[in-house]
Amino acid sequence: MSKRPESPLVIAHRGASAYQPENTLRAYSLAVEQAADMIEIDLHLSRDGAIVVSHDADLGHFGAEGAIGERTLAELRELDAGRGWDEPARIPTLGEVLDDFGEVVPFNLEIKWSEEGDYQGLEAMVLEEVERRGLLERTLFSSFRDSILAELRRISPGARLAALADPRTPGRLVERAAAVGAEAVNPHFVMIIADESLVPEAHDAGLAVYSYTVNEAERMREMIDRGVDGLFTNHPDVMRSIVAP
Repeated sequence: MSKRPESPLVIAHRGASAYQPENTLRAYSLAVEQAADMIEIDLHLSRDGAIVVSHDADLGHFGAEGAIGERTLAELRELDAGRGWDEPARIPTLGEVLDDFGEVVPFNLEIKWSEEGDYQGLEAMVLEEVERRGLLERTLFSSFRDSILAELRRISPGARLAALADPRTPGRLVERAAAVGAEAVNPHFVMIIADESLVPEAHDAGLAVYSYTVNEAERMREMIDRGVDGLFTNHPDVMRSIVAP
């Protein structure tokens, strides 16, 4: 059964990340203020087993060396997620994000991996955090890695999944999604421009199409005209001005 939304979703990419440091509580709060329909965040695992929110596995974004998986949560707390912005910010945990915003707005939780491979047990830990708060039905889980999606499906038959893809490794996106029982595909917008059959093929398979990352109003309108079901954007306010609430 298709779970496509009635109108295109405004999905705040790492929060309202054009205006606040990405993947911080400030960015999520502003995304809510800007009437985002969903917020996308990225998940890694610390050395001591904390689920932390960051796009990259390495710590260069925070002005440090090494990788998230090599640091404890306490050590990660000493880094500045607001580096380059006016005010410092703390790297949040998934639990903190869900406690503050889980009942307010749905989330797309993108599960990442380390340089050594998939984080051992991260899928089960993320599901437990979501299920304990009663948020499974309103949460979408995504990954570029089929091994992660397959593990999520193995653990939770009811988990809502989306298969991510980028232009460098497009693969057979619709087939990948079908193999894990996903309800959506999340392709880079360039893939949709390059292959006009991608959106209708996905829709024919009952899949929603959420494309990333689109920040210009003209491009947003183009993607909506091409039939996407939602867009990841650093500017949720811009897309909200295009898509009626």
